[in-house]
Amino acid sequence: MKRIIKRDEPASYIQIKLKNEKAGVKMRYDKSLGAAERIPIKNALLKEQGFICAYTLKRIELDSCHIEHLKPEELCRKHLEEGIETVSDLDYSNMVACYPKDAPKGVAKQKYFGAIKKDDYWSNDGKDYILPLHPNCENHFTYNKKGEVTGNTANGKNTIELLALDHKQLVYDRKRTIDNFIGVKDPIKKAKTIQALSEIDKLQNGKFVEYCIPIKHALKEHLNFLQRLEKKMKYMKKS
Repeated sequence: MKRIIKRDEPASYIQIKLKNEKAGVKMRYDKSLGAAERIPIKNALLKEQGFICAYTLKRIELDSCHIEHLKPEELCRKHLEEGIETVSDLDYSNMVACYPKDAPKGVAKQKYFGAIKKDDYWSNDGKDYILPLHPNCENHFTYNKKGEVTGNTANGKNTIELLALDHKQLVYDRKRTIDNFIGVKDPIKKAKTIQALSEIDKLQNGKFVEYCIPIKHALKEHLNFLQRLEKKMKYMKKS
């Protein structure tokens, strides 16, 4: 997971809400916003996320993602009506872009991953797992060169289970991406590894590298290996 820093909601979305408010129309996200009205919101989310999924870090584009409510929209409406919470189903601050655009056909939600697996789950006001808006969300997870992920905290472990971040497809995709980046038969050398470590989680032409955080952790693992090998070679020369 990589931290998302929310920006201002798109002007067109603000205008839609103001127009409905002036007309006395009570908006609902699911009924008041059609596909066309959601495009500017999607585009804004994609830009602030660097075109990677908020949960899985897979590459996403306009046609391969959907708008995900961190706190489920139906629950937002219910709590708002009951005066329990002030978060609306229309709040941009509660929205992120996630893979895929639609639930895969013929696959049970509980056997998939990411937003599809999470579905409308919510408990303890989201305090028992990690959301991508948390400032230190990256510290709760560790990835290795095999593409595997482990939770460093109880909340991190809960999140892996909730989103199935250890799903075999994600593990395979992460390993393939890591192998392509670092190299298998001819892995990158120390200088290039250090340079990559300083750049991998930075925006490049408005986009983050797909699976940038898993690659970052793999680069650290690779650098440690190279440093150990370097020490071993120096010791052998002295001997």
